[in-house]
Parts: sequence; structure tokens; C-alpha cells
Amino acid sequence: MDIGDLTDEILRDLRKERAYPAVSLLVPTNRRSPYSPEDPVRLRNTVAEAKRRLAEDAGVSRSARADVEGQLDAAVAGVDLTHSSDGLLVLAAPGEHHVWYLPRSVPQRVVIGKTFLTRNLVAAARMEEPYWALAVTKGECRLWDGAGDALTEFTGNGFPVLPALPDHVDALPGKNYSMPIREEGGAERERQYLRSVAGALAGVLEKHPRPLYVVGLRELTAHFKEAFPGQGAITAVVENGSGTAKSGHELLEVLRPAFDERREARRGEVLRRLSDARGARRYTSGLDEVWQTVRQGRVALLAVEDHYQATVRTDGNGGHPQVVEETAEPLSADASLIEDAVDEIVESALDSGADVEFVPDDTLAEEHRLAAVLRY
Repeated sequence: MDIGDLTDEILRDLRKERAYPAVSLLVPTNRRSPYSPEDPVRLRNTVAEAKRRLAEDAGVSRSARADVEGQLDAAVAGVDLTHSSDGLLVLAAPGEHHVWYLPRSVPQRVVIGKTFLTRNLVAAARMEEPYWALAVTKGECRLWDGAGDALTEFTGNGFPVLPALPDHVDALPGKNYSMPIREEGGAERERQYLRSVAGALAGVLEKHPRPLYVVGLRELTAHFKEAFPGQGAITAVVENGSGTAKSGHELLEVLRPAFDERREARRGEVLRRLSDARGARRYTSGLDEVWQTVRQGRVALLAVEDHYQATVRTDGNGGHPQVVEETAEPLSADASLIEDAVDEIVESALDSGADVEFVPDDTLAEEHRLAAVLRY
């Protein structure tokens, strides 16, 4: 499934505890070379590693092992590597399997426990933030429905919006309803046209509020902003000197710098909130402290580096995690062992209604890779 198919309900179901073993496979794939011979090799090797670990795990019964191995085989059989994005997540447990294509890079990993690894789904969903893109020209205004790199034209609520024709054109045979505004009196017609675009867009945003990107020539986008009453809803105005893009693919390339700026702005906002919380003494960082506070429901914002993970053992009450260094010993169903404690922290934060934000690696190096703003 694509990350655009992920709903809160699906995520809640995937986060539920399973009968041991619940197997999660992360496989990096090559978005720009969908026929890369490396992808199937990585996938086969990752599945082989999972099966080896299942065979060595004393906590896995023969019947459970056979079931999960069959689920892994069924999942892999359904993988379409020509559909590759930047990563692949394969989930398998007794009686079920799931495949997700991720628009973000992932490490090659096998995780076995009583829950699936879902932090990568959460991070990918944050990356695939839905948005609207309005392409403005004098000949027509088109609205695009986007999520990450998926962009499709929206054709409801009056879109695409075309300028009204002057009276003298109505009498002409074969009148062209996409005639640009060029004739005498065009300035007033342009204002009327942009007001009609603003009205149609306001109706869409009222029902589906999202970040809005406006794309077009500088003069036209400036006039649109004057006509649009909800200027605060505009995330960015992207000037396209050659006019607006003709296709979704072209429009995506025009929008990429604005996407990068928004991601950087979100990262800056996370760091600002952490800094403010530190000054107000509502801040904590590091695995042990965040583990304790998130289990108490005290975390308002959790910030995690993209690829930070830690295997830990906990005490009898599930507290005070001690990091387990890499070892040749096979990991087992030991109840005190948590193979990805960061995934557990993310899930606990979501369960308590906290905001969860993922930041680039090394952003939180001085905070031991994860930090939190506390409610109290």
C-alpha cells in the first residue's frame, strides 16, 4: 500500500500488540531506478535474515514459525519493485501480512517483537502532508490535490476556473472559453476573474483545509493575493517565470524548493519549541528520561532523529531502559527485551495525543537523539 492509503484507523490497528512473533522488515529501494538489480537482492537477503532469526529463536514454536514464514513469502510475492519508492516496509505475524511503500529512506533491518514497527509509517505520513496547489494563468486557474509526490488535478467546485468572456465574444461562432484576458478593459475583467477563483478556492479550503501553494507569474499571483480573503491560508507563493506548469510532473518540479523550505521551517519550529520548553523547565531529552515521561503521558511534543533506534532491556516494571549493545547472541522473546525502544516511545506519544516530529539525523546530537516538550 502507498502511504496515502494510511488512515488513523489503519495505523491504530497496526500498532496493536500481536501474538509473538510480529516481524517487521525495512528494505531500502531505488525510486529513480525501478529496475535496479540491487532491490530484489536486498529484499531476498532481508527475508532470509528474518527466517534465520525465527529458526534460532527458542520463543517461536514450530507452527508459529511456519505460519509467519508463509506470510513473509506471500507478502514478498505481492511486492512490485517497479513501483518502488525510497523504502519498503513488510510486516508479517501469524495470520496476516502487510506491505507498505515508503517515500523516505530507511535502513535495512529486521525487527521481531510483539508489535509491528510503525515509526516509519508515521514519519512517512508526516512527509506526505496533503496540500493544495493553485496554478494561476490568465487563460485558466487549475487546482491540484497533492500529497508528497502524488499530484492529481481537482475538478470540483468550479475548477478549472476560466475568465468570463466579454459580451462581443458571445456572438462569435466557436467561442473559445479559455481566451486569455488581453482585450481592452482586461484589468477589470482580470480582477473579476481572480475574485471568482478566490471564491471557488475558499469553498474548497473550508471543507478541506490544507497548506496552499500558489504558482504563477509574479504579477498575476500578486493580484490573486489581493483578491483572496484568506491570505493567511497561503503557505507559499511560487513564482514561475515561464508561466504555470502544464502537467502534474512539471508542477512538482516547480514546487520542490517550496516543499524544502516548509520542511526546514517545521524543523526550525520544533527546535524553537524545544528551546522555549528548556527555558520554562518543561523539557527533557535522552532515552531514559523520555521513556519515563512519555509513559506518564506528560509529553506534549516528541522530537526524534530520523534513523535513531536502540535495543534495550527494561527492569521488571518496564522502566529504566538499558541499551543492549550489538551481540552475536540471537535476540529472543525475552519479555524484558525491546528491539526498537524508539518505536515504543513514538507509539506511546501518539497514544497520549502528543505531537511527533521527525528531524534529520544529528539535529539532536546534543540531546542524545531525542527530546521532548513536557505538558507539566
